[in-house]
Amino acid sequence: MASEINPTTTTVAVFTRHSADCPKAADRYWRRCKCRKSLYIYADGKATFVSAKTRSWEQAETYAHAERDRRDPVKQRLMEIEAVEAEKTALQESKNLTVVDATDRWLKSLTRESHVTEVIRGKAARRIMDWALDVKIPNVRDIRSDALDLWRGTWAPDAEKVYSRIGQTSQSHFQGRLKNFCRWCVATGNLERDPSALLQPIRLNDVRTQPLTPAQFNELLAAVDPFIAEVTGVTKEYALELKALFLLQRWAGLRILDCLMLPRTGLVGNRLSLTTEKTGAKIENRTVPDCVVEALGKLLSDRPGFRPGYYFWREGRKSETLSTQYDIMIQKLNAYLNFNGEDGQPLPFHSHMLRDTYAVELLLAGVSLEDVSKLLTHTSIKTTQDHYAPWVKSRLPQLDDKVVAAMRGMGAAVSA
Repeated sequence: MASEINPTTTTVAVFTRHSADCPKAADRYWRRCKCRKSLYIYADGKATFVSAKTRSWEQAETYAHAERDRRDPVKQRLMEIEAVEAEKTALQESKNLTVVDATDRWLKSLTRESHVTEVIRGKAARRIMDWALDVKIPNVRDIRSDALDLWRGTWAPDAEKVYSRIGQTSQSHFQGRLKNFCRWCVATGNLERDPSALLQPIRLNDVRTQPLTPAQFNELLAAVDPFIAEVTGVTKEYALELKALFLLQRWAGLRILDCLMLPRTGLVGNRLSLTTEKTGAKIENRTVPDCVVEALGKLLSDRPGFRPGYYFWREGRKSETLSTQYDIMIQKLNAYLNFNGEDGQPLPFHSHMLRDTYAVELLLAGVSLEDVSKLLTHTSIKTTQDHYAPWVKSRLPQLDDKVVAAMRGMGAAVSA
């Protein structure tokens, strides 16, 4: 049971301390003069006098009212209750963190890495924010597992919503960032449970890598000229650039942004050296064939509109939008291609296929998985295994032939 509140007699009154020359010096309760105002306070059997720190009677009364409340146990108790309720309300409001604010705080909490990684994270945050706003989920606490599952079901390269347009090979990476965001929300107390925990992993080797055949690669190069002949605008200036880009990716195995940001100092003779944008891995003295060197040599440093120190980088273009510019051109180029996959279905071309072509052709030529992994600058050989498992299996007959040859070299008879 709460203890009883026993009010005590308290008096707080305003009076005026007149100056010697004030005409109303005899009336201490005269309000309209500009003399100093004070408080008479009687509490707990003691009388005290306190300056009101003002010459205004109205302001002094406000001060006196606050002093009365401060000494009134009933009002003090009410103020304590209000403070507790206000704290509860503030705590509740703090848990109503909006998805917009949450994605911003999440990005700021992450360790700074390479510029490209930060750009990719930023795109993931915007994707989450746009989805939440579109499906009317303003606050983090309103994110549910079923909503995330429904969203994932819409992910596709040609999805209706822009925020759901995610290529097959990118879906696993984005889901990883989505899960990271949800775990951060739980760790910071903005979510009680992780709504992404029920999302099943998207296995990379379930998404079949599609390298180009030699005939398809030749068709790709041949399609550039008719494409350029019919387009309008700035794209008409990119015939040499597109051919050089495709050759560089095919024979060096680089990601598109590493090609586009390649400085002229990165190629000496037939040797290529650079630091990758995505992981910061160093590529030193990688040999490329003459066709690559010749194609890059046609990209003159004094071309109008291009940065003289780079092969592909145009003036005024930011690094984070550089690959987007070329991706748009490549998408339009597909209208001039007629690629089909192994299943006979139409196969849209995208630039990463050339990196896959580089890796697969090396594997089929007998280069070890470990060496291919190093050439691709993968941080783990498992990444290479997951991406190129079908072609690793296709090398088994080659390995068996080598084993048979070794046995015969050691004097063993192998009849079949």
